[in-house]
Amino acid sequence: MVNAELLNRGLGAQRRGALVWAIALVGLTASVLAVWPAMSESDSLDSLASGMSPELVSALGLEALSSPAGFLNGNLYAIFLPLLFAVLGIMHMNALTAADEDSGRLELLLALPVSRVSVYLSRFVAVVLVLVVVALLVGATVAFGGATLDMDLEAAGVAAATVSVLLLALFHAALALALSGAGLRAGVVVSASFGVLVVGYLIYALLPMIEPFDDLAAASPWHWALGGQPLESGFDGTGLALLGGGTTVLVLVGLVAVRERTIRTA
Repeated sequence: MVNAELLNRGLGAQRRGALVWAIALVGLTASVLAVWPAMSESDSLDSLASGMSPELVSALGLEALSSPAGFLNGNLYAIFLPLLFAVLGIMHMNALTAADEDSGRLELLLALPVSRVSVYLSRFVAVVLVLVVVALLVGATVAFGGATLDMDLEAAGVAAATVSVLLLALFHAALALALSGAGLRAGVVVSASFGVLVVGYLIYALLPMIEPFDDLAAASPWHWALGGQPLESGFDGTGLALLGGGTTVLVLVGLVAVRERTIRTA
């Protein structure tokens, strides 16, 4: 049901934004790697987390900051990359669905002999491809930079962390697709998707510090992606399966919803 022409149009619509995001994320990653040699010689890295609870230290990725993997967790993989990739997925998915419907462009497109499901699915795949390309660039930057700086990073760990961040972004992009498919306006889609993203992080980061509710942290997509410490421990099959399954369900919900409802007119 993916239409090649629709897919190409979806990629074209994202070209400029994707380029800006790719440059920004690769630049952020490279800048963090660049300060490692100076920071690795400092004795103050591990003292940054002194006084914090173990659960908060883990959620912020501040464990073992003096190690290469711990340094990258604290400065990239614990918060910044997952957050920014998810924002990228949400913004681009919203722009290609709810925002196009609000402006009337989607109505014009659906006047062509194509199904709504094909339009939405093709545009979701376009967002997936953009996220994959940007994730590959960031992952390659970490792998190449780590090797250049003798950071002794495991290739499997870098791959696992990259895939985890990518799947977390795809989950939230799929959520934006589902909300758009249900007919919500662009502002509501963005607000709700960002809300789920932030609440998911708070559940992952804060609930482990509250003993009666600590087990509930496992319900957060952030936990599915990062709870297994992928940079150090490699792939977490259960977490990745939950992210992949959740993404699939949300996409199906969005496709069914848009097929059954009336498209708004501008």
